[in-house]
Amino acid sequence: MAESAGPSEGELARVKLFLGVQVIFLLISPLTGGFHFSAWSMLDTALLIQAIGITGLVPVLEEKSWRKLAFRAAIVFYVAGILDMGVNVLVSGVAGWRSIL
Repeated sequence: MAESAGPSEGELARVKLFLGVQVIFLLISPLTGGFHFSAWSMLDTALLIQAIGITGLVPVLEEKSWRKLAFRAAIVFYVAGILDMGVNVLVSGVAGWRSIL
């Protein structure tokens, strides 16, 4: 039988910290696209917004197993967004150097 108690103070603290980190990276994400604003360069922003939305579900879910699943899914979306940001930096850096030369 699944535990149906609300989230503990520790869980809420982790959610708040993770949301803060996500918001910081969401504010940085337009800089990593090189201001090209194509669909691919905006993928990191979309992934980070999805991660924030899923993380927002964690405190309202009643069962601990669902909260864990939602938090892990948010982590997967967040890491995918961060990886995409890194790729965008590499691509826009290479394209930027080529346009100067």
